[in-house]
Amino acid sequence: MEKMIDLRVVAKRIKQYLWILVLAAVVGIGGSALWATQIATPKYQATADIFVKPQKLETEDFRLDANTNNRLISTYSGILKSHKIIDQVKMKLDIRESFQTIVANLNVKNENESQIISISYTTTTPEEAVKVVNTTIRVMEVEVGALLEDGTIKVLSKATIEEAAIPVSPNIKMNLLMGLFIGLVGGMIIMVAILFSNNTIRENEDIEEITNIPILGEIEKW
Repeated sequence: MEKMIDLRVVAKRIKQYLWILVLAAVVGIGGSALWATQIATPKYQATADIFVKPQKLETEDFRLDANTNNRLISTYSGILKSHKIIDQVKMKLDIRESFQTIVANLNVKNENESQIISISYTTTTPEEAVKVVNTTIRVMEVEVGALLEDGTIKVLSKATIEEAAIPVSPNIKMNLLMGLFIGLVGGMIIMVAILFSNNTIRENEDIEEITNIPILGEIEKW
């Protein structure tokens, strides 16, 4: 005869070990909060926007050549992350980090294929992030002016301490949610392991569950 699973018994067992799930969730959130607020190093990001002036065609037609300007913007992005720019920034600011580290923290974005380029830098202090971004722009203005023509780059907005003062990482909300998720998953695994490994008989329902035979009476121990 096939043994039927009594959902009431299962629910009772889950309720019995529900404290494990709650405890695991609390530990997960607490651990994430401790890491985000006490252990992890805050990261700050400063951002500035520059406008790349459209280039004239050889026919002196001032209409935009989209492909040409897109290629130029890609060129500017490459120039920004070149040794010619980064080495000068390192020297002016006396930065100890390697060229590779600075390039990894320097982000260049071109929104919607426009002539506007956003330059951002992420580091451990907002002051350093602002200095790196603004210095990079100043150096690039000089170098691009020498390579192409003066006034090719116009600064739309410089990086400021006020905007860079809020850390971009760690993301406390995201870390707390991740800690809660990990805690719940870990608690569920522990609960399932206990439920399937615990064969101890404590109550009459345990005997009925194992034998599938109803209990008619009890003999008290004298």
